[in-house]
Amino acid sequence: MLTLLYLPYDSGHHAARMGRGPLHLHQHGAAARLRSHGHDVAESIIEVPSPFPTEIGTAFALHRALSDAVRATVADGRFPLVLAGNCNSALGTVSGVRGTHAAAPNDAAPVGVIWLDAHADFNTPDTTTSGFLDGMSLAALTGRGWQGMTASIPGYRPVSDAHVVLVGARDIDPAEEELLSQSRVMRVEAERLRVASADAALEGPLTELARRGVSRVYLHIDLDVHEPSEAQANQYAAPGGLSSNSVKELVRVVAARFTIAAAALTAYDPSFDAHGRMLETALTLMGAIAGIGQRPAAASG
Repeated sequence: MLTLLYLPYDSGHHAARMGRGPLHLHQHGAAARLRSHGHDVAESIIEVPSPFPTEIGTAFALHRALSDAVRATVADGRFPLVLAGNCNSALGTVSGVRGTHAAAPNDAAPVGVIWLDAHADFNTPDTTTSGFLDGMSLAALTGRGWQGMTASIPGYRPVSDAHVVLVGARDIDPAEEELLSQSRVMRVEAERLRVASADAALEGPLTELARRGVSRVYLHIDLDVHEPSEAQANQYAAPGGLSSNSVKELVRVVAARFTIAAAALTAYDPSFDAHGRMLETALTLMGAIAGIGQRPAAASG
């Protein structure tokens, strides 16, 4: 049983740019395809009143609403699959998952993060040169910056950077690279996945993640992790990405080692997908995730 949670926003604006992606997937039969494969699917579109939309204010209002929705979804025994315009939706998703264990001490039941993205999203308000909130998503998830705003999200606690595996990032700012080098984030380069199987490329980081006490993970897939010549997700897509087969195989490898507590597909702008290749890639990937979501891993270490 799963619930599709749609967040049709980009930078605080409804159904604009990458905010069109979730509704495009909805309108092109995301739920129907999953149901045709035997899945029990519920759907919910999350929107917030925003008479004067601002990127930061609206984004965090969405995180709060998403956290509540994810917590309710998990409490009902359903798997949350989030379709969002922006990667910072991870703040709401992970907070909702962790909110179901609110009585536990910090990191008594840690949630790991497997983050697939062409970008590291590890800038902070002090390092960003663009001011794009989405480029700070993973940093904020690990407690770097925005403390006043993240504190307003029900269930939010920083994820330890030692519990993060960053996969496929290849377009990284110099200051961001420095922050990453000072962190405990484990990295799997796109080049590694082009020359080795997902099993081989992820063996070391996933083994270490399990050694650090992680048994359940949040799987985050920014669709621009894909090679844009095969299927382009958005205007930020960078060459040197992963094939759709590699991404699907990675999902399988992660699911064999950990319980996937929640997952997200983000950053799809249909205006860069004239031939529908990314649409088909995303729908196929949703099916792969739905087939393993919340299923206990056969082994976790």
